[in-house]
Amino acid sequence: MKKQHISFDNYNDAMLKVNVRRLPEVLQKGHQFFLEAREFYFQESEIKETIDIYLEQLNAHLFPNQKINGYTANVSLLFIRDFLKMHRTVQSKNELKEFIFALQKAVSSKEITKDDPYASHIEQLQHKLIFQHNEMILAQYVKIIINRKWRSELQKIVNRTPTGGIGSLDIIISKEPKNIPIARTKKNELFTSFDQKSTVINTPTFRLPGAMGELLGDLEKFELAITIEGDQGGGKTRFTYQLADAFASIGNRVAIFTLEIGGRSDLITRMKDEYLSPDNRNRISRADQLPDGYKTIANATSDFDVIIIDSWNKTGLSSQDFDRLRKQYPNTIFIVIFQRTTGKTIRGGTAPLFDAGINIEVVKADDTFQNNYAVTTKNRYGITGIQYNIFTKNIIGAAEIASESIFES
Repeated sequence: MKKQHISFDNYNDAMLKVNVRRLPEVLQKGHQFFLEAREFYFQESEIKETIDIYLEQLNAHLFPNQKINGYTANVSLLFIRDFLKMHRTVQSKNELKEFIFALQKAVSSKEITKDDPYASHIEQLQHKLIFQHNEMILAQYVKIIINRKWRSELQKIVNRTPTGGIGSLDIIISKEPKNIPIARTKKNELFTSFDQKSTVINTPTFRLPGAMGELLGDLEKFELAITIEGDQGGGKTRFTYQLADAFASIGNRVAIFTLEIGGRSDLITRMKDEYLSPDNRNRISRADQLPDGYKTIANATSDFDVIIIDSWNKTGLSSQDFDRLRKQYPNTIFIVIFQRTTGKTIRGGTAPLFDAGINIEVVKADDTFQNNYAVTTKNRYGITGIQYNIFTKNIIGAAEIASESIFES
């Protein structure tokens, strides 16, 4: 079989056979950078280096089992190599999170599949990094020490390929990104060099205070939507009042549509007294009716930063309207409770779970309510699996400050 390879010289013809929109986001941006900067390829060494790395990553993605320059391009190798570079280094919590995010994205975009020759190694290091991140509830830095036996095993894998030419994921864990000049074209502000720490444009983030911030991570307001589902009697409504208080505490105006509970109910008063801080109540409002359906919610976006709906099933709207709200009003944060069927799937279809940035499940541990917890089952902004006790309003299993982590195989 003739070897397939996309190079600088054959790029235009070769890319006619590639659906750019189906490429991973990082490669789509690399394609745009190539188009903008290729005229400077032979003039600027930094641009040449960036384009060469992009081409190698593109070939590794398009032809994963093909040998190029004497070795088989493999994305999982890049992660294993950069994981080894963490050995005996001090890593911040954010650096671990960025590495985990990049790894999860490679898996979800099928750059790494279950058929990958190193899939078991990737799964193992992913599990250990997530576990370590979750243990760093009160810590910001950790010293990584990889067990000698496991380190030797991983090093043998890396040594099977040349040390150069297969690109790098150093952008994920480097502490001081290089400031590499790129060509001055009209769209250059849209792109970041592959040699820099982040391959996406930095957007403003914020974090809720205390344990709620640990649960949700560093959030981005744009098109942020959170779904909440779970066991009956688990504490979904109580949890949303805690969310309302957390968002109000950082200055947001919050509206709660209490469609499940009438405004005159004594439960509303008890929720207010128990979960809403007196200092935040002037920023939180409620309504127990939706007279004009979708339009009522849409009109509220002009007055409130955060809109909580308890529950979506009482709105009479379709599941598609959930994503419609998120897209039409991208600067409003939507937090919505969805009721479950007897089969433990959300009523009206699962589309909102895919559209939302964060999915939270509320689990009823027992009848005392004291052990009920919320857990993120999907989170584009933080780590999934962290459990938040609704009664104590604390993270479950919060660890002491970590000073050293030893990864065993």
